[in-house]
Amino acid sequence: MASPRVFISSTCFDLAEVRDSLTSFCESFGFEVVMSDRGDVFYHPDLHTHESCVSEISNCQLFILIIGGRFGGKYKIDPSKSITNAEYVAAKDGNIPIFSFVKEDVLADHHVYQKNKGKEFSANIEYPSMEKQEYAENIFNFVDQVRNLSVNNGFFAFKFARDLHDNLRKQWAGMFFDFLSQRSVSNQLRSTNDSVASLSIASKKIEELIKSIYRQVDEVGANDSISVIDAESEATVFFELVGKAINDTCYVPFDLFDKLSASTPEKWWDFLLEIDGFELLDEVHSQGGNLASVLVYNTKNKSHGVSYIEGELNDSAIISRNKFEKSYAFFRELSEKSKKKVMSKYDSVPF
Repeated sequence: MASPRVFISSTCFDLAEVRDSLTSFCESFGFEVVMSDRGDVFYHPDLHTHESCVSEISNCQLFILIIGGRFGGKYKIDPSKSITNAEYVAAKDGNIPIFSFVKEDVLADHHVYQKNKGKEFSANIEYPSMEKQEYAENIFNFVDQVRNLSVNNGFFAFKFARDLHDNLRKQWAGMFFDFLSQRSVSNQLRSTNDSVASLSIASKKIEELIKSIYRQVDEVGANDSISVIDAESEATVFFELVGKAINDTCYVPFDLFDKLSASTPEKWWDFLLEIDGFELLDEVHSQGGNLASVLVYNTKNKSHGVSYIEGELNDSAIISRNKFEKSYAFFRELSEKSKKKVMSKYDSVPF
């Protein structure tokens, strides 16, 4: 059975006791602990040991960061960073869950540093928590780097190793609860999808039943009536696609019904450009980095992309555009009466 691998990152000499305590704590959960000073890292013969440590992080699922009053060894590739800082960056870039801890006395000195930063005498302040005063600013900036992230920026102060144990126990319990909750949601989604599939089958059966009734009531004109119903249904797909893209199912103004049904534009995007809010942007970078034209819908708070129109498009963009074109073609073939009927479902002022 596979076990999560936990990378513990900190300076070694000043935090040896904490690291040793954490090892036992993590192993009690059945986790595999990875620490550079225990030989848990494969030191590739073609790489510097620092690079080997950083590379090993991608093979881990959890990352514990401990910041104390010692800067530690300088990272060979970027001497402005410590090895611990480089390991942290690798975990962050790898989107690995990070649990950060800062010694209480370091946080207290960090508060003093923040209050006096930029003042004339700030360079003369000595911080008791720092092993070497010349690295104080580096360590304080490291703390800021952690707490200023937009996500995964939580950290805890600690004095004793048991403080880390208590917080990690609560955090990992929270992760397990989240996993169970997501599992429940996944099961609900699966059930919903099954229900939708059943409804789709039922809908097709109802459709066949209605067609059968049409043929029995009006044998001569049934096929024409059924053809109109089918065409209107296919045309509705176009408006559904647009509504999904702009997150709004009511967007066609009633006062445009006559114009758009009597003189329907050839291109589907020209049809939408008749409606306020829709705009065509030229020379926009598509997913592949190429320039393309894109149709957007602007609201007060957000601009919604509808579809790429022209340019060097990738397969996904082409498929999306083709869906709009195919469904709009059915709409153009409808009678004026049927066009108004379809548009009425998406009236901007529904009744």
